[in-house]
Amino acid sequence: MLEPNVLTWMSSTPSAVLTWYSQSGRLEFTGPVMARWLAKTANYVDEVLGGEQPGVALALPASWRTLVWVTGAGLAGGGVSITAEPDLSSFDIFITSNEDEARAAAADDPGLIVLLQDLGMMALGWSGDLPDGISDAIAEVGSQPDGLAFAGAVPAQLPEGEPSPSLEAGNQPVVVCGEPYIGSIWEAWRLHRPAIWIEPGLDTNAIMAQENLA
Repeated sequence: MLEPNVLTWMSSTPSAVLTWYSQSGRLEFTGPVMARWLAKTANYVDEVLGGEQPGVALALPASWRTLVWVTGAGLAGGGVSITAEPDLSSFDIFITSNEDEARAAAADDPGLIVLLQDLGMMALGWSGDLPDGISDAIAEVGSQPDGLAFAGAVPAQLPEGEPSPSLEAGNQPVVVCGEPYIGSIWEAWRLHRPAIWIEPGLDTNAIMAQENLA
Protein backbone atom coordinates (compact mmCIF):
# COMPACT_ATOMS: atom_id res chain seq x y z
CA MET A 1 0.00 0.00 0.00
CA LEU A 2 0.98 3.64 -0.32
CA GLU A 3 0.24 6.22 2.36
CA PRO A 4 -1.22 9.64 1.46
CA ASN A 5 1.80 11.38 2.98
CA VAL A 6 3.75 10.38 -0.12
CA LEU A 7 2.27 13.55 -1.64
CA THR A 8 4.06 15.66 0.97
CA TRP A 9 7.40 14.11 0.03
CA MET A 10 6.72 14.56 -3.67
CA SER A 11 5.65 18.18 -3.29
CA SER A 12 8.96 19.02 -1.62
CA THR A 13 11.12 17.03 -4.07
CA PRO A 14 12.03 19.16 -7.11
CA SER A 15 13.93 16.33 -8.80
CA ALA A 16 12.40 13.43 -10.72
CA VAL A 17 10.41 10.88 -8.74
CA LEU A 18 9.53 8.90 -11.87
CA THR A 19 11.35 8.56 -15.17
CA TRP A 20 9.45 6.48 -17.71
CA TYR A 21 11.12 4.98 -20.77
CA SER A 22 8.63 3.78 -23.35
CA GLN A 23 8.68 3.03 -27.06
CA SER A 24 7.65 6.67 -27.56
CA GLY A 25 10.58 8.13 -25.64
CA ARG A 26 11.61 9.33 -22.20
CA LEU A 27 9.27 11.16 -19.84
CA GLU A 28 10.34 12.60 -16.49
CA PHE A 29 8.05 13.63 -13.64
CA THR A 30 9.36 15.88 -10.89
CA GLY A 31 7.90 15.43 -7.45
CA PRO A 32 5.47 18.40 -7.63
CA VAL A 33 4.23 17.37 -11.08
CA MET A 34 3.50 13.81 -9.99
CA ALA A 35 1.91 15.03 -6.76
CA ARG A 36 -0.46 17.22 -8.78
CA TRP A 37 -1.49 14.35 -11.06
CA LEU A 38 -2.17 12.06 -8.11
CA ALA A 39 -4.08 14.72 -6.18
CA LYS A 40 -6.19 15.66 -9.20
CA THR A 41 -7.07 12.02 -9.82
CA ALA A 42 -7.96 11.45 -6.17
CA ASN A 43 -10.07 14.61 -6.17
CA TYR A 44 -11.99 13.45 -9.23
CA VAL A 45 -12.81 10.05 -7.74
CA ASP A 46 -13.81 11.64 -4.44
CA GLU A 47 -15.96 14.25 -6.18
CA VAL A 48 -17.99 11.78 -8.22
CA LEU A 49 -18.22 8.98 -5.65
CA GLY A 50 -16.78 10.27 -2.39
CA GLY A 51 -17.48 8.14 0.67
CA GLU A 52 -18.81 5.19 -1.30
CA GLN A 53 -15.61 3.15 -1.65
CA PRO A 54 -15.97 3.18 -5.42
CA GLY A 55 -14.92 0.33 -7.63
CA VAL A 56 -12.67 1.55 -10.42
CA ALA A 57 -11.99 -0.68 -13.44
CA LEU A 58 -9.08 0.10 -15.75
CA ALA A 59 -8.89 -1.48 -19.19
CA LEU A 60 -5.54 0.14 -19.89
CA PRO A 61 -2.05 -1.13 -20.75
CA ALA A 62 1.01 -0.46 -18.62
CA SER A 63 1.43 3.31 -18.78
CA TRP A 64 2.23 6.25 -16.54
CA ARG A 65 -1.44 7.17 -16.84
CA THR A 66 -2.46 3.74 -15.53
CA LEU A 67 -0.06 4.17 -12.61
CA VAL A 68 -1.61 7.55 -11.81
CA TRP A 69 -5.15 6.16 -11.96
CA VAL A 70 -4.34 3.25 -9.65
CA THR A 71 -2.56 5.50 -7.16
CA GLY A 72 -4.89 8.49 -7.19
CA ALA A 73 -8.08 6.45 -7.10
CA GLY A 74 -6.63 4.36 -4.30
CA LEU A 75 -5.87 7.44 -2.20
CA ALA A 76 -9.55 8.38 -2.55
CA GLY A 77 -10.60 4.98 -1.20
CA GLY A 78 -11.26 3.36 -4.55
CA GLY A 79 -10.86 -0.35 -5.05
CA VAL A 80 -8.99 -0.51 -8.35
CA SER A 81 -8.84 -3.44 -10.76
CA ILE A 82 -6.89 -3.66 -13.99
CA THR A 83 -9.16 -5.88 -16.02
CA ALA A 84 -10.26 -6.86 -19.48
CA GLU A 85 -13.36 -8.59 -18.13
CA PRO A 86 -16.61 -7.59 -19.83
CA ASP A 87 -18.61 -7.80 -16.59
CA LEU A 88 -18.43 -4.36 -14.99
CA SER A 89 -21.44 -4.78 -12.71
CA SER A 90 -19.37 -4.42 -9.54
CA PHE A 91 -17.67 -1.20 -10.65
CA ASP A 92 -18.68 2.45 -10.51
CA ILE A 93 -16.07 3.95 -12.84
CA PHE A 94 -14.64 2.40 -16.01
CA ILE A 95 -11.63 3.86 -17.81
CA THR A 96 -10.55 2.55 -21.20
CA SER A 97 -8.57 3.72 -24.21
CA ASN A 98 -10.81 1.76 -26.59
CA GLU A 99 -13.81 3.65 -27.96
CA ASP A 100 -15.75 0.48 -28.79
CA GLU A 101 -15.28 -0.81 -25.23
CA ALA A 102 -16.46 2.52 -23.88
CA ARG A 103 -19.58 2.52 -26.05
CA ALA A 104 -20.46 -1.03 -25.05
CA ALA A 105 -19.94 -0.36 -21.35
CA ALA A 106 -22.05 2.80 -21.42
CA ALA A 107 -24.83 1.01 -23.30
CA ASP A 108 -24.84 -1.96 -20.92
CA ASP A 109 -25.00 0.16 -17.76
CA PRO A 110 -26.23 3.76 -18.07
CA GLY A 111 -25.32 4.36 -14.42
CA LEU A 112 -21.66 3.48 -14.95
CA ILE A 113 -19.24 6.40 -15.25
CA VAL A 114 -17.28 5.71 -18.44
CA LEU A 115 -14.13 7.64 -19.33
CA LEU A 116 -12.00 7.49 -22.46
CA GLN A 117 -8.29 7.79 -21.74
CA ASP A 118 -5.95 9.01 -24.47
CA LEU A 119 -2.62 7.22 -23.98
CA GLY A 120 -0.56 9.69 -25.95
CA MET A 121 2.62 10.42 -24.05
CA MET A 122 1.74 14.09 -23.56
CA ALA A 123 -1.88 14.09 -24.75
CA LEU A 124 -3.99 16.98 -23.48
CA GLY A 125 -7.31 15.28 -24.09
CA TRP A 126 -9.19 12.68 -26.09
CA SER A 127 -8.20 13.13 -29.73
CA GLY A 128 -11.56 12.26 -31.31
CA ASP A 129 -15.23 12.94 -30.79
CA LEU A 130 -16.66 11.64 -27.54
CA PRO A 131 -19.63 9.28 -27.81
CA ASP A 132 -22.77 10.20 -25.89
CA GLY A 133 -22.58 9.43 -22.19
CA ILE A 134 -18.79 9.12 -22.19
CA SER A 135 -16.35 11.66 -20.78
CA ASP A 136 -12.73 12.59 -21.46
CA ALA A 137 -10.54 11.19 -18.68
CA ILE A 138 -7.82 13.82 -19.10
CA ALA A 139 -10.30 16.71 -19.06
CA GLU A 140 -12.15 15.38 -16.02
CA VAL A 141 -8.97 14.91 -14.00
CA GLY A 142 -7.31 18.07 -15.29
CA SER A 143 -10.14 20.29 -14.08
CA GLN A 144 -9.58 19.25 -10.45
CA PRO A 145 -7.55 21.23 -7.85
CA ASP A 146 -3.79 20.66 -7.74
CA GLY A 147 -3.81 19.54 -4.09
CA LEU A 148 -6.05 17.16 -2.17
CA ALA A 149 -9.40 18.90 -1.82
CA PHE A 150 -11.03 16.45 0.57
CA ALA A 151 -10.36 15.18 4.07
CA GLY A 152 -9.81 11.54 4.79
CA ALA A 153 -7.42 10.34 2.10
CA VAL A 154 -6.58 6.70 2.79
CA PRO A 155 -3.66 4.40 1.95
CA ALA A 156 -3.87 3.23 -1.64
CA GLN A 157 -4.10 -0.54 -2.06
CA LEU A 158 -2.51 -2.50 -4.89
CA PRO A 159 -4.80 -4.11 -7.45
CA GLU A 160 -5.38 -7.82 -6.90
CA GLY A 161 -2.49 -9.91 -8.18
CA GLU A 162 0.00 -7.04 -8.17
CA PRO A 163 3.02 -8.07 -6.04
CA SER A 164 4.32 -5.89 -3.24
CA PRO A 165 8.12 -6.16 -3.19
CA SER A 166 10.31 -5.10 -0.29
CA LEU A 167 13.24 -2.81 -1.04
CA GLU A 168 16.05 -1.44 1.09
CA ALA A 169 16.30 2.21 2.02
CA GLY A 170 18.76 4.25 -0.02
CA ASN A 171 19.19 7.20 -2.33
CA GLN A 172 19.73 5.51 -5.67
CA PRO A 173 16.83 5.23 -8.12
CA VAL A 174 14.91 1.97 -8.17
CA VAL A 175 15.00 0.51 -11.68
CA VAL A 176 11.81 -1.28 -12.70
CA CYS A 177 11.89 -3.32 -15.90
CA GLY A 178 8.61 -4.19 -17.59
CA GLU A 179 5.74 -5.63 -15.57
CA PRO A 180 4.59 -5.93 -12.85
CA TYR A 181 5.52 -2.38 -12.03
CA ILE A 182 3.09 -0.63 -9.68
CA GLY A 183 4.22 -2.32 -6.46
CA SER A 184 7.89 -1.65 -7.16
CA ILE A 185 7.29 2.01 -7.95
CA TRP A 186 5.14 2.43 -4.85
CA GLU A 187 7.84 0.82 -2.70
CA ALA A 188 10.43 3.20 -4.15
CA TRP A 189 8.20 6.15 -3.33
CA ARG A 190 7.48 4.81 0.14
CA LEU A 191 11.22 4.89 0.77
CA HIS A 192 11.50 8.36 -0.80
CA ARG A 193 13.49 6.97 -3.69
CA PRO A 194 12.95 7.86 -7.34
CA ALA A 195 11.91 5.17 -9.80
CA ILE A 196 13.09 4.55 -13.35
CA TRP A 197 10.60 2.42 -15.23
CA ILE A 198 11.70 0.80 -18.49
CA GLU A 199 9.27 -0.79 -20.94
CA PRO A 200 10.15 -4.23 -22.34
CA GLY A 201 12.05 -4.25 -25.60
CA LEU A 202 14.25 -1.26 -24.84
CA ASP A 203 18.02 -1.32 -24.39
CA THR A 204 18.24 -1.43 -20.61
CA ASN A 205 22.04 -1.20 -20.56
CA ALA A 206 22.02 1.94 -22.69
CA ILE A 207 19.34 3.49 -20.50
CA MET A 208 21.27 2.66 -17.34
CA ALA A 209 24.33 4.35 -18.83
CA GLN A 210 22.27 7.38 -19.81
CA GLU A 211 20.99 7.65 -16.23
CA ASN A 212 24.56 7.26 -14.88
CA LEU A 213 23.66 3.97 -13.23
CA ALA A 214 25.82 1.62 -15.30
